[in-house]
Formats: sequence, structure tokens, C-alpha cells
Amino acid sequence: MTLRAAPGSDVIRRVSKATAVLQVFAVVLLLGLAAIFVVIIQRYSTLQDGIRENALWSLYQLDRETRKLHEGVHVAIVEGDETNETWRLASQRYDILYSRMNIVQQGHFDRKLGGEQDTGPMLDEIDASILKLEPIFDEINRTGAISIDALRQVDAELDVLMGKTEGVLVYANTAVSADRAEARAALLSLQLKSAGLVGLLVVSVGCLIFLLTRQLRSVRAAGLSFERMARDLRGSYLAAEAGNRAKSQFMATMGHEIRTPLNAILGTAELMQLQPLPEKIDAGIGTIRRSGEALLSILNQVLDFARSEDGKLTVEVQPTSVVDVVTAAVDMLRDRAIENGNRIELEIPSPHRFPVVETDPTRLKQVLLNLISNAIKFTEGGTVTVRLEERLNLGGARLHFEVIDTGIGIDEEGIRKLYQPFSQVDASINRRFGGTGLGLAISKEIVERLGGTVGVSSKKGVGSRFWFELPVIETTSLPAPAAVATIGPLPTLRVLLVEDNRVNQQVAAGFLKHLGQNVDLANDGFEAVEMAAKNDYDVILMDMQMPNMDGVEASTRIRAMSGPRSQTPIIAITANASEDDRKRCATAGMNGFQSKPISVEKLRGVIQSIAPTGLPAPVDDGLPAMNEPSFEARRQEIAEVLGEDGFAELLAHFFDDAAMLVAALEKAAQSGDGATRDRLLHTLKGAASNVGFQMLADECQDMRQRPLTVETVTEIQSMIDDCRRRLAA
Repeated sequence: MTLRAAPGSDVIRRVSKATAVLQVFAVVLLLGLAAIFVVIIQRYSTLQDGIRENALWSLYQLDRETRKLHEGVHVAIVEGDETNETWRLASQRYDILYSRMNIVQQGHFDRKLGGEQDTGPMLDEIDASILKLEPIFDEINRTGAISIDALRQVDAELDVLMGKTEGVLVYANTAVSADRAEARAALLSLQLKSAGLVGLLVVSVGCLIFLLTRQLRSVRAAGLSFERMARDLRGSYLAAEAGNRAKSQFMATMGHEIRTPLNAILGTAELMQLQPLPEKIDAGIGTIRRSGEALLSILNQVLDFARSEDGKLTVEVQPTSVVDVVTAAVDMLRDRAIENGNRIELEIPSPHRFPVVETDPTRLKQVLLNLISNAIKFTEGGTVTVRLEERLNLGGARLHFEVIDTGIGIDEEGIRKLYQPFSQVDASINRRFGGTGLGLAISKEIVERLGGTVGVSSKKGVGSRFWFELPVIETTSLPAPAAVATIGPLPTLRVLLVEDNRVNQQVAAGFLKHLGQNVDLANDGFEAVEMAAKNDYDVILMDMQMPNMDGVEASTRIRAMSGPRSQTPIIAITANASEDDRKRCATAGMNGFQSKPISVEKLRGVIQSIAPTGLPAPVDDGLPAMNEPSFEARRQEIAEVLGEDGFAELLAHFFDDAAMLVAALEKAAQSGDGATRDRLLHTLKGAASNVGFQMLADECQDMRQRPLTVETVTEIQSMIDDCRRRLAA
């Protein structure tokens, strides 16, 4: 087998790519941060420089306009010029000076200009001095003339003002120059610190990249290790699975081999007890029979547990009267309870809220029998109570089952061991009472398959209370009750047997002739429809799966005929036993349902149910019995009807047909033809069941649920060869 590598390498490759992308992204992010940092520093420096340059320029213009106004006024005084033009120019100079002062006052800049002295008071004095001259120049604007004395006053004020503006300008120039020097030094220091931080960041990113690279190498190495581990685990899993299959095969084989002599022992013991025997011999035979039944029960539990481990423990849900199932389970064990000195009580609700529900009656009875048997086994001279309750809660309706006893009880440590495979409360329990320790484990598996829960409460020396709950899936109908067979001569009926397999034809036809019936054979659905249209039959035994036309289609066409022949009773005789198959048969108009392998008693029941009363044939539940027929038991049943030579001929036909079916299965496996595969497996299953090769039949049924490969066809051939070898031995 070729093993696929674990997907860890793909994950590691994706992680490597992601790590590389993260590394590149980290470098790009680092460069981007450095660039943004440099730009911010440059912009901040430029902004600060611009603000101070603007402030210095505004002070310079204020000082210059003050000097220009002083110069104009001083010249006018010296020359004695009192013309209107001179006064108009002086007034314009004052307005310019006034506006320059407003610009300085409204400028949002640091009044210290980077120095230690605040220029705010000096600027306030300059502003006050300029405002002091405003009335004089307003007078000039109003009259157009002014006296020389007024001009001398203005000149004196401008001398003082010019000294103040010059002082502010000198201070501002000095402060700005000093601040520039300090800013250059601070900027240089900041740049050095920034370079250091950037360098540290670069080193950190480098370390991160280095560590990521190392981690990536480690992840790759771990991934390769995981891949090797996964391959080893895969190999171990396949080996364990093969071992598990071998164990299951061994269990099935041993179960079949043990049941063959065990059924013979039990049958012989039962026959001997039907005859008058001395008391001691009768007691000994009774011991043999009880011991054999106990051994058979243990064997069934072991096989059930093997099926549950393989996931093959199946449930078949169908409409069920739960009260009938509980009552039947109690009645089956009532005598055993009396033998142990116990009283068994049954408590059921009346009236029943849910008289019919959807569940598996066979598996439900199996759980009840396990719990009640345990209660009886561990109780002497006490009471065993079986209680059924119908409960309604927020989770919906549920059926609550309880089995309460007054027996030896279980302590807390023992309760923790319950529901575990091969578990007993202590060794003395096994020595005194026996058992495999599988009953509760299997019961828990069945209840959980049915969607329920289990539980227990107990006290040492007082008794135990085992319970389980199942969800209620209510229905309104029950399967038709089986007709009760009567002992007496059978009427002779004309029977149409529709069966495509030669072995199955011989078995069923031989049984019917043994029962005194007249039998016609049809090999497929087409022949069945033609013969049913031409002849009057008392009953038609119809196989479901056949080539050309299956039994469901044939039944539908027969029911569509005109006249009384369309009402001929049709009984499905098939290896299929599911609820879907049962519904398909009912939809096609069939009157009954019997599962293969067919037996003389099943055919006797069919004839008795139809001939005297015209009632529908009994419906077989289609489920495997607790004591399924062994090869030897089946051989004896067929040999009684056909003789030993007839049975030998039947086996020869089976092996010939099996060889052809296996060859056809191999072709179907290669072509992937699912429909042909299912039909062939169905045919082989029915033929194997009819000659008593039940293990082969079960395997064919199991293979219908999974894909067919050349390897599985080889397994079928190996089982057929094994059957042939065991017969030869």
C-alpha cells in the first residue's frame, strides 16, 4: 500500500512564505519609520525658524518705519516746511507705522524669541508711544496743517520711540541668533539620538529576522519529524486495523465453529428430556442444557461486543409496542426468578400515552433481558421490579425504564467499574456468579445507538437500580401480527416461486414439495409476470433482487392486472431485511415479508396463514436470531427434505454459481458498476444463507455497505475456498 505523506510539509511551506513576507514587511516598515521621523524633524525645524524669522522681520520693519517717520518730521522742522504735501506724507508714514505695530502685536510668536527676556512690556511701551501720537496726526488729517511746535513735540516723541524700537530689534536679533545656535546644537544632538534609536531598531529587527529564520529551520525540522512520525503511525494504524480485522474474523469463525457442536448438544439434550428418563439422568441432562445455554449466552455476548468494536452492531427501527416488549422480557425470566426464590413485579403506566413508538424491539428486549437477568442473578429471596414510565420534559417525551432489585448492591468503587468491557465489581463476583462482564457494556452501546442514556444507583447490601431512557418517536401503526401456525395437515396450494439463483430454487422448491405443495418456477420478474397472467396461483413467493426485472417491479405489474389474478397473495422472500425494503414491498402491494434463509417452518407458516383464512402471510422481523442456524443444523434440515445426495448436489451447484458470481463481482469492481455489485452480493448472500454458510452471507451483506474493490473480491473468494476446505476435511 502506498502511504500518502502528512500535509505538514505544505503547512511548513506556507509558514516559510509567510515568514519571508513578514521579514520584508519589517524592513520596509523600519525604513518608512526612519523616513517619517526625519521629515518630521525637518518640518518642525523649518516651522520654528519661519516663525522667528517672521517675528524678526516684523520688528525690523517697525524700527525702519519709525526712523522714516522721524526723518521726515525732523527735515520738515529744520526746513520749516509747512506745506500740505509734507503733512500728508507724514500722516501716511504714521499710518504705516501704526499698521506695522498692529502686525507685531497680532503676531503669534514667542515674545522671548528664544532668549531669556520677555519683549512683551517693551512692545507695550512702543504701542503706547505710537498711540500717544495719534491725536496729533488725526488733527493733521482734519485741518490739513499743524504748527512747528507740534512737530517738535512729535519729533521728541519719535526720538524716544526710535530708541525703544532699536532696543527691541537689537535684542530680537541677538536672541534669534543665539537660539539658532542652540537649535542647531539641539538638532544635532536629536539627530544623533535618533540615529542611535534607529540603529537599535535595526539591530532589533535584524535579531528578529535571525530568530525567525532559526525558528523556521526548527519548524521545518519538526515538520519533517512529524511527517516521519505520521508515516510510522499510519503504518501502526494499518497494522492494528489488520489485527482488528483478523481478530473479528477469528471471533466470527470461532463463534460459528463453537455454535455448531453447541447447537447439537442443546438439541440432543432437549430431545432426550422429551423422553422419560431416570431422575438422576434427567437432572444431569438438565445441567448440560443449562450450562450449554449459559455458554451460548456468553458466546453471543462476545460476538455482540466484537461487532460493537467494529461498528457493526446495528439497530433496525420499526413500529413497536414497548409494553409488549417489556411484558415479554419479564415473562421470559419469570421462571428463573422463581427458581432463585425471587418475586418479579412489573409496573407499567395505564393508560399508555405512547402505545406504539419507533425503536428496535429486538435490541430493546436484549437490554431488558440483560438488566433483569443481572438483577435476578444477584438477588436471592427478594424482589425484582421492572418499571416503565412515560416522561415529558423540555427535551421532549422519553421512555424511562428501571430494573430495581433488593440484592447484594454495589459500592461507589464498584459503580465506577460498571459499563466497562470485561469488568466485574470484584473477582469474587465472577467466581460466585459467573459472567463475562460484557452485558452492561453491550447494553450501553445499544441504548446509545437508539439515542438514549443509561445510569445506575446502588448501595452495598441494599440493592441496585439500573435505568435507561429512550427518546420517543411516536407512530400510529404496528406491523401486521403473525398468524399462529396450527398443527395438522396442510392444504395443497399452487405456488409460483420466483427466484433467480439455482441453489435458492432447489432449497425452496424442495421444502415446498416436502410440504406437499405444487411448485412452478420463474427465473426473474419477466417470467413471473407472464406466468401470473396465464395461471391461477394461490400464492407467489417473490425474491426482491433479480436481473432483468426485480421483485418489486414484478409485484407492481401483477397488481396492475385486471381480474382476480391481480389479487394473488405475494410474499417477499429476500435476504434484505431493512425497514426501507419492507416499505418498498408494501408499496408494491406485497402481502408479507420473509427473510432468508428460508426454512420449512417459515414456509409452513406462510401456507397455513394463506390457505385456511386468506389472511396475509406472517411478517418476519428479518433480524438475526440469538441462535442463528449453523451449517450442520441447516444441512440436517435440507437433508431431511432432499436427502444427503440432494444436499451434496446443492453444495456443488452453490460452488459453481459462486465461482461465476465472484468473476462477475471482479468485473463490477473494476468498472465501478454499483448496481450490478449490489445485485451480485445480494444473490451470493442468499445462496450462502440457504446452504448454511452464514458467516459468508454476513460478510456479503457487510460489503454491500462499502465500496467494492478487487481486494474485497479476493476476500470473498478466500472465504468460499475456506468453506470448501472445511467441507473436504
